[in-house]
Amino acid sequence: MRPTPALLALVLCASIHARPWQLAHCRGPKQAKYSAAWLASSDLLRALPESYLNTSRLFKRGTMMEAASFLLLEKTNTFKTRDFLDFYVEHLSWYERRLIVATNPLDQRGKVLGAARRALATKIEEMPTTRAQRLLDAVAVMPFYGQGQGQGPSSVGLRGIYLNATLNSVRAALTRTVVVAVHNEQDLEFVEHCCGPLADVLHLPNIRPEKLGAASLIAVHRLVAGLPLHDALLYSRDETRSKRWDHKAPFVGSRRRHQNGEEPTFWRASKYVYYTESDQILRIRSSKALAAMALGADPSTSLLVPHRGVPLPTPEDFAGHAALLETEELRFNGGWSSTPLDAARDACCFPSDSHACLHTHVQSREDLRASTKLLRAAGALSLIPGEGNFLRMEYRACVHAPDGGGRACA
Repeated sequence: MRPTPALLALVLCASIHARPWQLAHCRGPKQAKYSAAWLASSDLLRALPESYLNTSRLFKRGTMMEAASFLLLEKTNTFKTRDFLDFYVEHLSWYERRLIVATNPLDQRGKVLGAARRALATKIEEMPTTRAQRLLDAVAVMPFYGQGQGQGPSSVGLRGIYLNATLNSVRAALTRTVVVAVHNEQDLEFVEHCCGPLADVLHLPNIRPEKLGAASLIAVHRLVAGLPLHDALLYSRDETRSKRWDHKAPFVGSRRRHQNGEEPTFWRASKYVYYTESDQILRIRSSKALAAMALGADPSTSLLVPHRGVPLPTPEDFAGHAALLETEELRFNGGWSSTPLDAARDACCFPSDSHACLHTHVQSREDLRASTKLLRAAGALSLIPGEGNFLRMEYRACVHAPDGGGRACA
């Protein structure tokens, strides 16, 4: 009898003396599993049919940034960890959105929000990163749109800070082979100088900003499969008309290929691809355990998705900002008790696979505040213990256990 993916993961973790991980097999709607990030084997991406990732998707209505995850969530077995702290991201834009909510009724000229954003920027730049015991043989890819307002609420000034924090966390916790995808020449120039050495930059012009996620997935698929991207065509919605990606652009696809005449070797050689949006700090308990987990789940059909952590603004973040501290948002969050988080040693277990994966078990903010404590690591933002639905302000919670990271979630 063939061992289950979870059993294989446990055996492999034990063989390398890592803590025992447990995986939740996430069934149900893709919206509930979505985290704007995923880890997949390069073999999975190579095997995707060309027809499934046809560039006509970049002209279809409804193809938003989420498409880079939704397209794979539709085609794969999806897994998350039963212990939230094993593999999660901190969604920085969520935090900023709560600042916007907090200041909107009172701040007609934006002065309070501007001060809050400056305090947030300082906080992010000083936040510690999680160092891995061993980096993974992976390439990490993230789309970045910095010019103009685009589709999200983040200020232009903060987007570069988010990107830098995301890149630093990935370099420390997963891989130093990091790639940024952009769709205009201003962002192309910006990312080459803002954020340390990049393995590559992907220039994907002639698309709308909200299509950049799907375009990044299409590009990565072609690059890991050894298919040319620079001469690929963009097809219209009905696939009857086409134009070149590189119309009036200095180049399309890999900047390193443009500079050196050939694609970098890591695109074909890396075993894994990690995709994330550029406002998510990556936290991994152990890359050794993550590699074992990735091998345990069938790499040809499985997608590993981190939990999407919810950071909240609290009064401790804004000492001296009296106007902000008086808002309903900060008063509510200030009444939420917190507990120190040791992300290397603690556990935060979901009671079941469905708790880890589905919105079925959500609670309101009020109920969750009464039953849980916020998690706060040294120098970090305060996190709700679990995942959230921003539009409804509902959450599914994990159970925090101090110094519980040495055992698997039952």
